[in-house]
Formats: sequence, structure tokens, C-alpha cells
Amino acid sequence: MANRIEHRRPRLPRLPGRNGSAFHRIRISNVKAGIASLLLGSALTLCAQLPSAFAEGANGTASASAAKSYRKTNDIPPRHQWEANYGYCGEVSLISAGLYYGQYVSQYDARAIASKNADQSTEGSQLLLGVNDADAAAKMHLKATQWKGAANPENFLTWVKEKVASGYPVAIGVYKNARSFEESNDPEAGDREYDHIVVVNGISSKHPFRPSAYHSDDVITFSDNGLWSPDGEPDFIYKSPFGSFQANRRQANSRSHPIYSLRNDGRNYGVAITGIIDRDGQTLPVRVSTNVNYEKPVMDEGANTRPASQDLTLTVTVSGLVPGVSYNLYRYNEFQSVPNAGFNAAADKADKTWEIKIKSGSSFSMKEKIKSDQIAVYRAVPETAP
Repeated sequence: MANRIEHRRPRLPRLPGRNGSAFHRIRISNVKAGIASLLLGSALTLCAQLPSAFAEGANGTASASAAKSYRKTNDIPPRHQWEANYGYCGEVSLISAGLYYGQYVSQYDARAIASKNADQSTEGSQLLLGVNDADAAAKMHLKATQWKGAANPENFLTWVKEKVASGYPVAIGVYKNARSFEESNDPEAGDREYDHIVVVNGISSKHPFRPSAYHSDDVITFSDNGLWSPDGEPDFIYKSPFGSFQANRRQANSRSHPIYSLRNDGRNYGVAITGIIDRDGQTLPVRVSTNVNYEKPVMDEGANTRPASQDLTLTVTVSGLVPGVSYNLYRYNEFQSVPNAGFNAAADKADKTWEIKIKSGSSFSMKEKIKSDQIAVYRAVPETAP
């Protein structure tokens, strides 16, 4: 673990970064709950032609104008990571994907699952792309597809585009601008592979998504899990054209470059979460949202003890229902109890069961109150399923 380095500006405490490199974790004021209560529902797919214009932002927001565009935006509200113990960006990225598929887990438990209950103050306990991401996903009963292609950023971004266009959450590794974060003026500062893990939730293009192809003016949209907060509150959402998003380590740290960049001179890391594990193919789409997008109190730096919990309200929505047909909605309080098939046959493993039979429409929604340190996994199947 790298030595803690104090910064002269108390507003910007410096904490150790991934692989021992030091970087600032900026103190953030309370995140408004409204961010977390973004509308639930089906992922918005607008592959029809729409007018589009992207304004250039100070932090690297997209700069592109076109009379027509194609867009895919997946309903993945941003969440705020804990910033202690090398940062919980990987954990929050997988949590966001899990909510998209109907399950909630805390940052503490996500790291414990990824690291097999290792001391969370140690560098090796992190949930990292290319290390333990796929294994952690499997333990959370999620299907994961890792990027394993050649070291080519254009091919990588084409893969990201295809996965996002298919409706999947994608987590990728990016560089931070060390100069902008006020970590260091060293042009080589930071990790050689990636500094931070972000969640990609949208792609915009002037070109049709099929067939999937690379275009330098395609625009990627992602959440940085609340890491960058120049004015005291996180910005969360960033956009960048594919072409200008790419940089080597020195370019990524330059004054002229935006806050985040994708490595262009070596291997990239990414994982797409493509659904839940369901060998019968009987489950219906379930989505969970939370009334707040943070966990407080936060994890203390150097601690391994779980922080106290807070009250949390979940909104659980099941879609794809047919009026007059009976369904079972199950909730499991631990991952070890979640079946990968035969959900009705294993009904006794669930902690709660709801019988659903709607008269009209195609969805069912309910709220549940839990504590933030609880696990809540929801699965819905027809009453006639195995």
C-alpha cells in the first residue's frame, strides 16, 4: 500500500490509488436523492433518426453536430462510490449493472465477494477489470462477457458500442488526468493500464448501429461513479467522441486533455454484463432502483469494518407481463440461495414470494424498505415455469 500523502489544500485530500499510485479523492457533499430516482422502465432505444447537437464542455463533453443521429441509452442511473481503500469504483460499476437486472448489494459486500473476504484496506481486495470481475459477476449470478481482443482501441470501442446497443451495462477502465486531479505534474503519473472504472450507459452516432462499426465521431456516455467533483458535488455523466477520447499516458495528463481518457497504446479492459444466469430461459426482466444513490456513512480509509447501515427504499419493477397470466416474484437475501434454474421448484430458497397477476398493461411495480447492508435479489418467472 502506498504511503498516504497529505496535500496542502485540505479540500482535496490525497489517498492511495490503484496499484499503489497516489491520487486525490475529492470530498463530496451530500448527493441529492433526486439523481438516484431517475425514471425506471425499459431502456430507451431510439434507433430512429433524431436531431442531435452536442456542446463542448470544460471536462471533455462531446463535441459533434449532425442533422441526424442514432442513439442508444440504457437506464443505468449513476451511483456514488466510496473513496477509501483504493476506491470502490469496480464494486459500484457491478452494483449498477446488478440493479439493472433486479438485484441490490452494498459496496462492502461486493468487495467481499470479489476478494473472498480479504481485508478491504488491502490493495488486492479491489474488484478490478481483467482480474476478478468475471468471477465476482458469476458469484452474483450475473452473466459477464470480457473484452479479450487485441490491443486496439478502435476495436475495443466498437465492442463497447455493440454491447451498449444490445442493451447491456458495460464497465471499462480509463485514465484520469493527474494534472486536473492535482495529483502530480509528472506527465507519466498514474497507472499504465487504467486508473479508474466507469459505467458506460450510452452511445450516439451519425451512423446506423447495424452493422456495428467504429466511427471517430461516435460519442460515448459514461458515469464516473462520482469521482470528479470540481465544485463540491459530482458531475457523474461525461460524453466524449471516440476519436478524442483516446490518449497515451502523457497525453491523458496534459493540460489540454479532458478529465478521462481511454488508453490508445496498449491493452484495454472492459466487461459487459449481459443478464442474469437462468439456464431455463424463463425469467422476466426485473429492474431495481434506489431512493438514494449513495451509502452513508462511508467506508473509512484503512478500515475493514463495515460502516453502519442506512434506510433504503427499493423500487422493484417487473416487465414483460401478460394480463391474466400468473407469475411468481421471488426475493433472496443472500446470493448462495439464488437458483440458476428451476426457480419455482426451489421456491423454498426464497425469503419472500409475491404472486402477480395483472389485469392490464405489461408491468408490475412495488416498493420495499431494506437496510443498505442487506442483499436483495429479485427473480420473476411464470407460475408454469420449472
